[in-house]
Amino acid sequence: MTTHPTTDLQRTQLIRQQVSALGNAARSRHPWLAHQNAIGMTIQVIAIAGMGLCSSLYLAGWLPWWGAIPLIGMLASLTHEIEHDLIHLLYFKQHPWVQHALLLAGWLSRPSTVNPWMRRHMHFHHHKKAGDASDFEERAITNGERWGLKRLLMTMDNMLAIVLRPVTMHHILRQYIKDVENPRTRAEWTAALGRKALSYFPLGHAFWAGWHAFVVFHLADLIATGLGQPIAWSAGMLWAMSVLDAVTVCLIAPNILRNFCLQFISSNMHYYGDVEVGNVMQQTQVLNHPLFWPMQLFCFNFGSTHAIHHFVVGQPFYLRQMIASQAHEILRSHGVRFNDLGTFQRANRLAFEKAVTAP
Repeated sequence: MTTHPTTDLQRTQLIRQQVSALGNAARSRHPWLAHQNAIGMTIQVIAIAGMGLCSSLYLAGWLPWWGAIPLIGMLASLTHEIEHDLIHLLYFKQHPWVQHALLLAGWLSRPSTVNPWMRRHMHFHHHKKAGDASDFEERAITNGERWGLKRLLMTMDNMLAIVLRPVTMHHILRQYIKDVENPRTRAEWTAALGRKALSYFPLGHAFWAGWHAFVVFHLADLIATGLGQPIAWSAGMLWAMSVLDAVTVCLIAPNILRNFCLQFISSNMHYYGDVEVGNVMQQTQVLNHPLFWPMQLFCFNFGSTHAIHHFVVGQPFYLRQMIASQAHEILRSHGVRFNDLGTFQRANRLAFEKAVTAP
């Protein structure tokens, strides 16, 4: 007689077995998948080269800004997937220097993000404590916050996510440090907080400073002109802004777009607050509703495939995409949620009655 799984742990084990089997079957059908290092390297090189090509075409006047920004943003999303795979040591495990080179190249192409070597620790903790108060990686991108204009702004801008909730972020950071490092003295706490404060240094600080300078300059110029009092900018300022305008189209704006789409999808497909620690069945949903398809373009279908990753972490992102439709059938048959849009009302809680305690 066939027995059916009755606990979340049993369901999780079955999902892992069945999804792993799908991956193994795909590898058997496609021998080229065995060249995992070469595939990862090739994707990274093509993505960054494509970003450079689009930028060159824009600077030469052959590609309009409204074409360059989404194209570069989509290519940058590939470098995010490679970084995520590298965090899980899926490429060049025997050659750490190549891993470091690929991580650095990815960070340079996406300077809006935290230092990838620091992110590795945050991400491992995310898998260990997804949905917990110490899940710094997800809480930092607004998972668990009530939806409204404030959360929208924080999802769009990583610095606003800190500035608009300093007390909450300090609490989240202390929870994370306590859980991961368990400092015992004031000096150890100070050192730990200092290290985390440098997570965006130096690329992230330069990136977000450039974005804010771009917004403030053009907003001030627009308002002043609209009021009939145009600002007489100096020649040096106008030259500097022309350079910043080009950098914004080629690097900053594409990553703002990519960053927003990824963080919107990720923060709403993960659950928070009433998740049983270690219970993978409660950590994520599959968020592949047609409403979100435009956003999926800029995060390589993250909402559709990331839940698969929580069950089987050892598959590279392109393999997850190849087996996604079959894996979805497995996840759905064992009770994983699909397109639970109520999460937007519940501040990402699993249950509605828990939402009233959301911050």
